[in-house]
Amino acid sequence: MIEIGTQVDLSHPPDRVWLALTDLELLGRWFVEAETVEGVPDRLLLHTAGLPGFDGDVEVEVTERNAPELLSLRCDEAGRLTELTCAVTATKQGSRLAVREVTTHGAWSAEQHEPREQQLRQALTVRLPAILDWLAFQQVDLRRGEAGMTAELPVIGAGGTSARSRRRRRTLVAVVGGAVLVAGTAAWITLPS
Repeated sequence: MIEIGTQVDLSHPPDRVWLALTDLELLGRWFVEAETVEGVPDRLLLHTAGLPGFDGDVEVEVTERNAPELLSLRCDEAGRLTELTCAVTATKQGSRLAVREVTTHGAWSAEQHEPREQQLRQALTVRLPAILDWLAFQQVDLRRGEAGMTAELPVIGAGGTSARSRRRRRTLVAVVGGAVLVAGTAAWITLPS
């Protein structure tokens, strides 16, 4: 038995990660294009031929689905059989995705193992987070008030005020205070006793 596995911490909720794992269009954007096998429920064809570490396309059958926590697949790549498990766990910062692929019949060659593992890690640590960020952005309503040609983005402070902002605020308070003092003094002088 040969195993490939990795885990990645993501700053996105489990539901969003689950969507990226199970939506065929999204899967094609961050990992590989996939299509359903006509007439067979829970069967997919992953177009992995040509990817480093893969001999050809992979036929996949969903064996367990527990949204948004667990997705188990039985994979057949040119007669080599594997079990692939994707486990999504909620964390304080978002979620953790653990992916594990274990051979059940046949084995990867020494030349396939490392490139296949690198392909998986790159997909999970670079392309998947980019798709999740894109999904999160799609859920943000940037319109304020009336719809227009462009959206006004909110201004977010950088965790504190700068020295320049503090100086401006002090100057403004001093000018307003001085104006009030001058106006009060002028009113006191000009008022009849």
